[in-house]
Amino acid sequence: MALAVSDSVHTTAVIGPDVELAPDVVVGPYSVIEGPVRVGPGCVIESHACLNGPLVMGRDNFVGHGAVLGKCPQSRSYRGEPTRLIIGNGNTFREYVTIHRGTVEGGGETVLGDRNLLMISSHVGHDARVGNGCTLVNCALVAGHVILGDNCILSGHSAVQQRCRVGRLAMIGGMGASTKDVPPYVLQQGYNCVTGLNMVGMRRAGFSPEAIDAMRQAYRILYKEGRPQHQALELIDTDFGHLAEVREFVTFIRTSVVGINPSREINRSNWTNVD
Repeated sequence: MALAVSDSVHTTAVIGPDVELAPDVVVGPYSVIEGPVRVGPGCVIESHACLNGPLVMGRDNFVGHGAVLGKCPQSRSYRGEPTRLIIGNGNTFREYVTIHRGTVEGGGETVLGDRNLLMISSHVGHDARVGNGCTLVNCALVAGHVILGDNCILSGHSAVQQRCRVGRLAMIGGMGASTKDVPPYVLQQGYNCVTGLNMVGMRRAGFSPEAIDAMRQAYRILYKEGRPQHQALELIDTDFGHLAEVREFVTFIRTSVVGINPSREINRSNWTNVD
């Protein structure tokens, strides 16, 4: 890494003395990079972006016009501690995306993995954990302490409440919101309402026909037959627990702290995460 002195840095960009940029990093006009920021090779930072440290960014990331990465958290508990934002490789942050650093309460770090696509004006709050290959469509909102599993999709104007989890390959539809965990492979629409399985996502991910059929059966047992949650999970585990995908689904639900949402067909009074 080298101090930010390069022909690829626009003369109007403001680069602080603590910033380290790889030699090929491109920085557009009027961008501001300040504090202890380290940016890896192959990154492009467009005009009017703002990066604040402590921030560590890997290689081949794209930061769009007006994006703000690494500002202090929007939390009443924050007292200026040197928390940080960690970003992996190959991510795309489109125009006006905002991502905040962590808090001491949340472990001090907001972390994003690799190959994520955050579209215009999407937001990731403090202490969130974003996996790999996730898609946040325009104006999707992720609150503090949220965990997003690999390859999940948050559609436009969707929102996830603090301390919730969204499982691998799960999808929240446009204008949807969740105040509870969304299990892997599940589709959720509207406000806290499960509507089906992400069959397209499972096929694209290379799930075997056996695994897809088992997940269909697991979904039916859990969401459509009206059993108490713990009984449904025991039956699913007994019948299909030999498949890794089903074990992931069952384990996610069993370890939920905030619980999961019902489907539209199920009486909500049956649903609790306490056996």
